[in-house]
Amino acid sequence: MKLKSLTKTLGEFLRNEAGTYVTVFALATPAIFGVVSASVEMSSISRIRAQLQAALDASALATGKHLAITTDEDVLSSYARDYFDSNLGSALETEKISFGFQILDVPDSGKRIRVSANYDYDFYMKFLGMDELLLNIASEVTAGNRTIEVAIVIDNSGSMDSYTGSSYETRLEKAQEAAISLSNQLYALANISNKPDPVKISVVPFGHSVNIGNGYRGESWMDMNGWSSIHHENLNWEGTTKRGDDWPELVSYAAGYKGYAAGSESAPPTSGTVVVDWLTRWTLFDALNLGWEGCVEMRPWPYHTTDDTPSDLNADTLFVPMFAPDEPDEENSDEDDDYSNSYLDDYYRAYANPDGLTYWDSYRSLHRLLTYIPADGYNYGNYTRQQWRQDWAMKYNDDAKRSNFNQYYSRDLGNSGPNFGCTTEAITPLTDQATTVENAINAMNAGGYTNVQAGIAWGWRSLSAGEPFTQGRAYTEPENDKYIIVLTDGNNTYPSQSTRNDSQYTSWGYEKQGRVFDGLSTTMSKVDAMNAHTKTTCDNIKAIIDADNEPAYKIFTIAYDVADGSSVKTLLQDCASTRGDGSKYYFDVSGDALAAAMQAIGNEISDLRISK
Repeated sequence: MKLKSLTKTLGEFLRNEAGTYVTVFALATPAIFGVVSASVEMSSISRIRAQLQAALDASALATGKHLAITTDEDVLSSYARDYFDSNLGSALETEKISFGFQILDVPDSGKRIRVSANYDYDFYMKFLGMDELLLNIASEVTAGNRTIEVAIVIDNSGSMDSYTGSSYETRLEKAQEAAISLSNQLYALANISNKPDPVKISVVPFGHSVNIGNGYRGESWMDMNGWSSIHHENLNWEGTTKRGDDWPELVSYAAGYKGYAAGSESAPPTSGTVVVDWLTRWTLFDALNLGWEGCVEMRPWPYHTTDDTPSDLNADTLFVPMFAPDEPDEENSDEDDDYSNSYLDDYYRAYANPDGLTYWDSYRSLHRLLTYIPADGYNYGNYTRQQWRQDWAMKYNDDAKRSNFNQYYSRDLGNSGPNFGCTTEAITPLTDQATTVENAINAMNAGGYTNVQAGIAWGWRSLSAGEPFTQGRAYTEPENDKYIIVLTDGNNTYPSQSTRNDSQYTSWGYEKQGRVFDGLSTTMSKVDAMNAHTKTTCDNIKAIIDADNEPAYKIFTIAYDVADGSSVKTLLQDCASTRGDGSKYYFDVSGDALAAAMQAIGNEISDLRISK
């Protein structure tokens, strides 16, 4: 019964003229007022207890997060009390509150924050012989003793060089500042855990390709023998045929190509047959005396959407180095003139020293013969003379041409040459060193086009325990969380070209090969195909379950300075993981708001490590 109703009933009862009732009421009055008093007191106590509990819960949670910044107990105690007071407000007399704070080290559980409050409650009326009641309330949170692995995946395409925000900075500069701040925020979480290497971060810059680092040549997961089904695209080894005893012969195998020569490699050909080696893109890098910068092509479908372990037993799972072919010169008015990567002179006449003729000398001689074929000669199938010149593999081994090439081109990222399109810095594998991550982020540069899928896929692989990168913990390891944070400022792009290649050379090869449409309907556009593959990659990542029976990965996505209506917004929103309340880990921000978005991501990762 409400107090107002009780008072009204009591008044009516007192106005009743029947003497019997007055007598009875007189006898019952102490008990009635006792009930009323108890009701008032209990309501007040319940309200105060709820206020204290809410303020303590907020204080404990906030202080648990603050552990990532400091473990100094005095600092944390002061922070906890200030947070408690600010949430309590002025509703209660603070002088009646005694605040307590403790940090507890719990074996196998990390650190526990305990905050408590004692409140001296004064009764309005003396109740059951008591004048006051001491309320004891506490709240605890555990900063989980978990490990985290985070891939920071940032778009380094040319549009990231555009200016944005209130300061005179580019999008990439804004992204670098925000990413460094985020990495520092995450590394500070190591204070919470007593496990080894509790926080590790990788950095994955992406453009239209991803640079995995040029130090991995020779690894078992690289296609060293040319066995992948895409390895020999744009390379016409088969054009080399045996012509008399002095000409080399090339024999084709299902797995790749091997070169054969009459006689030995080191002496003029005489007799017999010698197996030279597998003919591969590595052969051409060596012939040009140039190094591979570290970029790789997209694996054949469906492996570009997976983290399947590379194996010689399934050559399409191996990673193929990008090798941008020397595109043909325009020598006649009827030839295409829109090629963007011609770095060898198709008609540079070279003469071999007749003394000491070697196996490769004979290839060069054959190349010189074929260089000067008439326009109507050697048209294999639909090949034009330009296409023949583009695909002819042995041109890369002409000493004179190679010397001429080296005069004008360097190995700088993105310049014309076999590393054309390799525009980004290399991946930084998972590390617990904040300085390493900061240096990697600062080294980023903007250039080239956008392949969001490549960035996401390599972010995934950088966190994996399997090859090619093995620094990540296994999915079966408990109490480990993996996060992929992806930022881009625009749509997937596939640069077109008005030549028979149909596009510039990219990590997808040339459009004429149609690999971007594999596994999809070829009636869709290139961008739609890239979006579809990106979505499949995200779905594959989110489908993995860890040892705690939770999604092994959480994906955060950021659309940065992206125009409304852009297809990448829908793509990123769909790619992002889902929170417990059904919302997405997706951020749509512009300009200066990026810093707050990155901080919010750091806060969410911190929150996910706190439990009551």
